[in-house]
Amino acid sequence: MIVAAPLSARSGVYRSTLDLVAAARRRGLDWQACIGVRAEASGRPTTAPGVIEYTARDHGARVVHEVQRRSAPSVAAADVVISMVPQSDVAVSAARSVGSPLRIAWVRGLPWPARGEQPGWRRSAIAAIERRALRRADAVWVTSPLLREEMGWGPSATVVPAGIPILDRRHDGSDAGELIFAGRLSAEKNIEMFLEVAHRTALPARVHGEGPLLSSAQRTAASSVRWHGWTPHEDVWAAPGTLLCPSHREAFGRSAVEAASAGVPVVLSDRTGVAPLLFRDPDLERRFVLPVGDVPAWVAAVRALTADEDLRRRVSSHLAASARRLSEDASLDAALAALDTLMRTP
Repeated sequence: MIVAAPLSARSGVYRSTLDLVAAARRRGLDWQACIGVRAEASGRPTTAPGVIEYTARDHGARVVHEVQRRSAPSVAAADVVISMVPQSDVAVSAARSVGSPLRIAWVRGLPWPARGEQPGWRRSAIAAIERRALRRADAVWVTSPLLREEMGWGPSATVVPAGIPILDRRHDGSDAGELIFAGRLSAEKNIEMFLEVAHRTALPARVHGEGPLLSSAQRTAASSVRWHGWTPHEDVWAAPGTLLCPSHREAFGRSAVEAASAGVPVVLSDRTGVAPLLFRDPDLERRFVLPVGDVPAWVAAVRALTADEDLRRRVSSHLAASARRLSEDASLDAALAALDTLMRTP
């Protein structure tokens, strides 16, 4: 049983949860999920088998009680419960009792605000609550070694990578296309740097996503940037281009894997968890996995890809091959292996 609530968008964790349940049920495993989504989230509620979706309405401390109330019937019937976001971690840990199912916190991103994102007292309080919930879990899984490092959790956290439905390869690098941003417009995604690179290179660009920084980003963007809002993922990669992921922190990097599987070249920040899994060639990693704040390096990488078709083809082929190792079935295999190890441990 997967519990993922509350979610502010039908994007990363939402889609990963649906993908995992679907992959498991294709194998005859009775995986289920309870997902709570904010009313303002774009997209339509899922009707996928095994998934209950509700509108998450409460905020603050009350949201924990809402998650517990909504997920209680499914949790009671489960032998394993996997929580996917911090509020769910807290709700699941607080409801623990004798004879309750195994509790696993599968951490998909830094589960407390990074420095500077919240006042110090609030950040400390949130971190303390979440750390207590994680300590009460039977196991903590993380999606990348980078995330484990950022959490400071050490080897007790098991790396179980996320995965996505691998797309058909649509592009081979022959066409440079536009610069692409795909993700939530929030502080950690660093839309400002994307816009700066687009401005300095004077290349056409498109943004797929919504979030709290949308209005301010639109005010500062060049006229060559097109805004598409929330877009079904299969449509984001329909046209060629180069995806830029300049995030200050990105525990995994779902959009990067999607782009890579479609044959779209990507340039990633060195704070992107999936970067070493996509760029397995040391030369390409050196050229296209870059420090977050080094704007000249990003501009140079983009210009190199734009000007050199052979390089684009090389990057496209390399990334498409790497992405095939990061499917939802591979993620499910890793989860089942970690679960088997946990159940065998006295």
